[in-house]
Amino acid sequence: MKLHENQLNLIRHLIRLKVLRYEDCLKYLDTENTGDMIAMSYVFRPLTRNGYVAKSKDGVVTVLKKGRELFPEEHPLITVSGKGKDRDRVLMVSRVCMWMERNGVPVSGELLDTEEPYFIPSACWRKIGKGILSTTRFAGILVAYHKRYAVYDIGDGTMEWQLRAESSLFYYRYGSFETKADGMIMICEDGKRNEIAKQIIRRTMWARKTLLKDRYAETDKPIRYSRAPIKLRTQYEHVYLTTPNLLSDSLDLIYDEDYYIENSIEGGSRLNTPKLGDIEVYPKRYYINPAFDVLKLIYFFSNVKEDIEAAQRWHTSPIEHYLYVCQEDLEVAMMYPDVNEAEGVYICAYRSE
Repeated sequence: MKLHENQLNLIRHLIRLKVLRYEDCLKYLDTENTGDMIAMSYVFRPLTRNGYVAKSKDGVVTVLKKGRELFPEEHPLITVSGKGKDRDRVLMVSRVCMWMERNGVPVSGELLDTEEPYFIPSACWRKIGKGILSTTRFAGILVAYHKRYAVYDIGDGTMEWQLRAESSLFYYRYGSFETKADGMIMICEDGKRNEIAKQIIRRTMWARKTLLKDRYAETDKPIRYSRAPIKLRTQYEHVYLTTPNLLSDSLDLIYDEDYYIENSIEGGSRLNTPKLGDIEVYPKRYYINPAFDVLKLIYFFSNVKEDIEAAQRWHTSPIEHYLYVCQEDLEVAMMYPDVNEAEGVYICAYRSE
């Protein structure tokens, strides 16, 4: 039988990433974003009926010999060892690769000589970057326009976060400028982004005096596995939160973030310390956040709260804080009433086109 392009792409994905859950296969086949999973099940069915792929009782899809023969030049990028947590991790990486491919980002097992975006799964990146601790939870690295972003699938936000281990992706000492990450992209479930963002912000704010320190120890020695909820550190540099449905728009905003910052405030000077904001026209400091950088929101909240505490001690700061976010991000940007009502604080939304 003659296969359609989306069916061929799914087979190729399974050859390279080994496994993918059935529900994710249907989403992969839905190239028109119809959301009609029943219709996609009819698109998937010929692949099992004609022996290209197989679906297990627990809903995991793998490629068969007939499917592999369609792409003899392709080889697996990762390995699957047994079941349990190891297989669940590979399924997670495969799902993130699927999200990337659906948004025009190809998957590679090595560094490429191109500025265009591509994604390297975590197992492949560990061979490239040095000093990455074994307990890191990242799915892979998005390489785009001379920057590298560690990508995570955080689901409903309750994953066991490895606070210190994730910092190893940002090491200077053991890595290099060619492999050090420039930020994180966290992908959560659709419809839960704002609530998860608030949870992450609150947890980080509670321990901000420790988590927002500039210095920390780099080590390539094993670190005890953590069962803590997601919290952020200064060393992560940027932490963008998005969902599968928002991923395409989020990637565009992340790629263009520097352009938005550079062209946002006329006559302003770029600040070199992210904690203080992006642009300054003294005494005004601007936090330009079109891509929903949760760490930047934490910097904004932290600085305003410090000014509020100082004012209670009769030390009034002359600095005015301006935060610019997209309309859909206002709910999170205004989560602290004392920040919203503070003198010299302005939270603004971009005007939609």
